[in-house]
Amino acid sequence: MYLADRQNRRMEQDYPMKWTILLASVWVLALPLTSQASSDGLCGFSDDECGVSALPYLQPANDTRVNLLLLLASQKDLTLPVPQPIPVESRSMVNPFTAYRVMGLSALDSDQPGGAGSTSEEDEDAALAVDGNADRRAVPLPEVYRLASQLNLPTDILESLRQPQSQREGRQISNDTDSVSLFLQQLIDDSALSAPQRTTLAQTRLVMMSGVYDHEQLSQMLSSLPNDGPAADFKHYLLNAAAFYHGDFDRASQGFEALKASSQPWVAETASYMLIRLAINKSVVNALDEYNMFDMAKADRVTAALALTRINDYLKQYPKGAYASSAAGLVRRVNWILGDAAALDLNFQQAFNAIDNVNQLQILADEVDNKLLENPAFLVGNATLMLVQDLKRLRSDKGWNAFGPLSGQDVADQLSLFDQVGRQDYSAYLQLARQFYIDKDYPAVLSAVTAYKGKDLSNVIDFSQQVLRGQAMEKQQAFSDAEQHWRHLLTLKTSYTQQQYLQYALALNLAYSGHPEKIFAKDSPVTNLRFRSSVLKFSANAQVLRQQSQSGPSAEERTIALHTLLTKELTHGLFSDFLQDAELRASIPAQSKTDDDNNSNDDALTVFNWDGSTTESGYQCPALEATVQTLQTNPNDARAMNCLGEFFLRTDNDVYQDWDELYTLSALASAPTTFEGKTWSRLDGYMAVINDAKAPAEDRSYALYRAINCYAPSGNNDCGTQQISKAQRKAWFRQLKSDYKGSQWAKQLNYYW
Repeated sequence: MYLADRQNRRMEQDYPMKWTILLASVWVLALPLTSQASSDGLCGFSDDECGVSALPYLQPANDTRVNLLLLLASQKDLTLPVPQPIPVESRSMVNPFTAYRVMGLSALDSDQPGGAGSTSEEDEDAALAVDGNADRRAVPLPEVYRLASQLNLPTDILESLRQPQSQREGRQISNDTDSVSLFLQQLIDDSALSAPQRTTLAQTRLVMMSGVYDHEQLSQMLSSLPNDGPAADFKHYLLNAAAFYHGDFDRASQGFEALKASSQPWVAETASYMLIRLAINKSVVNALDEYNMFDMAKADRVTAALALTRINDYLKQYPKGAYASSAAGLVRRVNWILGDAAALDLNFQQAFNAIDNVNQLQILADEVDNKLLENPAFLVGNATLMLVQDLKRLRSDKGWNAFGPLSGQDVADQLSLFDQVGRQDYSAYLQLARQFYIDKDYPAVLSAVTAYKGKDLSNVIDFSQQVLRGQAMEKQQAFSDAEQHWRHLLTLKTSYTQQQYLQYALALNLAYSGHPEKIFAKDSPVTNLRFRSSVLKFSANAQVLRQQSQSGPSAEERTIALHTLLTKELTHGLFSDFLQDAELRASIPAQSKTDDDNNSNDDALTVFNWDGSTTESGYQCPALEATVQTLQTNPNDARAMNCLGEFFLRTDNDVYQDWDELYTLSALASAPTTFEGKTWSRLDGYMAVINDAKAPAEDRSYALYRAINCYAPSGNNDCGTQQISKAQRKAWFRQLKSDYKGSQWAKQLNYYW
C-alpha cells in the first residue's frame, strides 16, 4: 500500500513500500456500489480508466476514498491535481468523473497503488510515504551496476544487473536492486572490510536476490569470512535476512536479536528494525489465506503486541534513526492487526496533521480506508472519518451491508460530537444529506440551503450543499429555477473537476426538461464534448443535429452530430432528408481514433459509403445511396427494405452508448429524446416484407430467413425490441419451408430459435 522513502530503502531494512488495497478483483461498474469500503467502486486504486462513478461532491454513492480525499484536501487547502495538459473540451471524450481522476491519482507520475489487499510484508511500512518522502523506486537500476563494478564481481554477474528484474511478490518484494544497491553501499563505506570480504558479501547478496539458493549454499559461500568483527556481522546479517525471506521467522528472530549488539552501526540498527518486521510478519502468518486476504480473528495478538514493544524500543534507542519514520508508521499497522480502532483513529489524525502535499494525502486516504473505514464498529471518532462513515450509511434507509442505517437519533448524536470539535459545517451537511437521501424532504433542503452569495465555491462542503440545493429543485420539477442555479454556480470560482460537474448538471437539467437545444447555444457554458456528444446522440432533434453538423465547434462534434443525424434519418424513414444531409460529409475531415475515444461508430461517416458488396451471397443489394433513393420513391419496396436491413446488419451501424454512457454517465445518455417519429428496426422491415403478399418471392423468402435468424442462436431478438413469440417464429419457419421450399434460404435454414 505504501511507497518507500529514499533514505529508508536500505537492503531489507525497509519493507516493500508497495501500495495495497482491499479491493475485489472484478468490479461492477454501476451504482449503487458494492459491499466493502474499498470495494465501493469495484476498481483497483491504480486503474486509471476505472469506470466507477466518482463525483466531486460529498454523496453516499461515492467510493469512500473519494469522499475522504475531498474532505481532507479541502481541510488542508490542497487541490487534487488533474492530468496535464487539460483536455481540449471541444475535442476530447475523456470522462472527468472516474474515481481515479476525481481523486487526483491520474496526475501522479509515481507508482500507483495496487495489490490484493494483503496484510503480508508488502504492506508493512504503513506510513513511509506519509511520514517520509515517498518514492518506491528510489535507486534506478544503473546504480546497482555502478556499485557492483567497484567490488570486483565477475563480468557475467555485472552484465546480469543490466537486465530488467522480474516482478517480486510477498516478502521478496524488497529483495530487489534498490535494496542490493544500498547494501553494497554499506560494504563500500565500511573501511574495516577487506576487498575480498566485500566481494564475497556482495556476491552472496546477489545470489539472494536471484531467489535460487538455500541456507546451506549461502553458508558455504560465506564460510571464508571470519566469525567475529564487521565481516562476520554482515555475514550473519545476510544469513538472517535469507531466513526472513524464506519465512523462517524463528531463526531470523534469534539471529537479529543477537545482532542488536553488533559493533557495526548499520547492522545493529537494521537488526533492531528487522525485529519489528519479523514480529509483524509472524503475527499474521496464520491469518492469511491463499490469496493473501487477511482474517483479523486469526492474527496472533501477543506477537503483534510484541511488535509494538519493539517499535517503542527502537524509537527510544534511535529517535532520529534511519527507520524512525517507518517505525512510527508501523504503529498504525500493528494497531490494525490488534483491532484497536480507537488507537488507529488517533494514529491517523496525527499522520494527517503532518501532511503537506497531495501525494501523501492520497496514500494516507487509501490506508485509512483499508484499515479503519471498513470496520463496521468504527462509527465514533475523528470528525472527518465519522462524516465519511455517515455518508456510507446513507446509501439506503437500511444502511449498507454490515453498516446499520443512520437513524435520526444517530444524526443527533453525531451533531453533538461535530459541534464539540467546531465542525458545525459537518453538522449542517449531515442533516442536509439525510433530509435529501433518506427523508427525501426536498422543501427542507431548499429551506436549509440558500442561494450562494460568495465568489469562491471551491470548499467541498459549500459546493456539496449547493449541489443538493440544485438537485432538490429538480426533484420538485422546478427545472427553470435549477437551470438558473447551475448557470450561476458556473460563474463562480471552483476546481476544474467541480466546474466539469456543474457543466454536467446543467446538461442533465436541460436534457430532462426538454430543452437540449440550449446546450448548443453560442453562449452555452456546457463546452465539454463528453457531455455534448451524449445529448447529441440521445436527446437532440434533427434540427439541432443538422445545426451542429454544420457549425459545431470542432470536427469531432460535427462528425458525431452528422453520424447521429444520418443514422436516425434512416431509422425514422426520413429518406429525402438523408440524401440531402449526406452531402455534408464532404465538409467534415475524416476523424482518427484516439486513446480517449470510447465511441463505437460515432466518427465513422465512411460507414454510409456501403456499396452492398457484403450482402449475403445469393442476394443482391445496391449501394446504400441507391437503396435510399428507392425508398424515397417507394417506402414499401421489398428489396430496398431488405437491403436497408443488410446495411445495418453488415456494418453494425447504430447510435451506440459508449462505455461511459453505459455506466458513469448513463443518466445523461438516458434523457428523453426530442427526435420525432418512431424508430424503425431491421425486424420491422423484414416483417413488412413478410406481410406483403405482393412482395417478390425472392425478397419475401429472404425476409423470412433473416427474421428467423434475428433470434439465432440465443432465442433473443438481435434485430430490434419486438417480443415475437416462439410460436410465431415457428410459423415463419414453416412458411419458409413450405411456401419457398426450393429457395436457397429454405435450404440453408435448418432450425428456428
